[in-house]
Amino acid sequence: MKLALPGIPFLAFLRARRSAIVAGSLALVLLATLHVVVPRRGGGEDIARVSLPEEEIEDALDQANAAEEARLAAARGGGQGVVQGAGQGGGGEAGAGAGPAIRAIDAEWEKRSVPVSLQPGRGYVAIVIDDMGLDRPRAMRAIGLPAPLTLSFLPYGRDAPALAVLARQRGHEILLHMPMQPTGGESPGPHALTVDLAAVEIRGRVGAALDRFGDAVGLNNHMGSRFTVDRRLMGPLMDELRGRGLVFVDSRTAAESQGSEAAGHAGVPMAMRDVFLDNEATADAINRQLREVERIARRRGHAVAIGHPHDATFAALAAWLPGLQEKGLQAVPVTTIIRRNLERGRTAQ
Repeated sequence: MKLALPGIPFLAFLRARRSAIVAGSLALVLLATLHVVVPRRGGGEDIARVSLPEEEIEDALDQANAAEEARLAAARGGGQGVVQGAGQGGGGEAGAGAGPAIRAIDAEWEKRSVPVSLQPGRGYVAIVIDDMGLDRPRAMRAIGLPAPLTLSFLPYGRDAPALAVLARQRGHEILLHMPMQPTGGESPGPHALTVDLAAVEIRGRVGAALDRFGDAVGLNNHMGSRFTVDRRLMGPLMDELRGRGLVFVDSRTAAESQGSEAAGHAGVPMAMRDVFLDNEATADAINRQLREVERIARRRGHAVAIGHPHDATFAALAAWLPGLQEKGLQAVPVTTIIRRNLERGRTAQ
């Protein structure tokens, strides 16, 4: 008996299928090999190749899917899939449970944080890479940079949970990059926090997004120049973070952001961005911003910088990170900065 698809001879079908498989395999091979350009000291360029086998990505996808299924199963069984933080019961009203920042070693953010051995007498630098999870090759370039960085994932990326699992396995810390309404008409993406939402909806959207990232120590804002200046709206967001025992990192997309005040009132540990690395995504501009990061870290003892998955940002960081030690600096996850703030008896910088 001859096998054929309607209107397609069977041999032609096999040839087409084989070509598609070969093309797909070549694409995976190219996708699974990262190239980071590192300038040589003596001039020219070296290519530092970081191999991320496709099997690791598939394993991470499997882990993320399994975690999501477990969460859904717990919800169906009557649980909410929420880890309660120290000092507060479940589901408090907006503004409830305000008090000292969560610092107990069993707080959820402490359990999820990346451990580091601090070198005394150094300035500590936390580099956050935003907008992760939408572009797999760029996400893998970030994951291939020297750890520990803090990688912040948008909640609506299809592969974002799996890439976050892989990033954590590679020694990077994880944040949720929560979309929030900006000034003007630019869209922050689906399921964003907008100024027309009720408190219960704000908490629901934050909770649903956090549930996708089991390793997230907390969140920072994606856009949000309109949302973060409204103290009334920031309250429910902080209540959700406190209920889960997680932290807030204020990207400070608006000078009038209420993030610090709202976090302090709710007792949510936090840090604030000091420098944007790549508002101008050129090598010269990014290197200037990195020098500003160095200056702040030496003067104050620590600095928080935010960058984005641009080619120029990856190249600059790949060259800059290995030289921190000889400059008297140390790269750390953002929770190290938060922990230092708490040890100094304050919840904000």
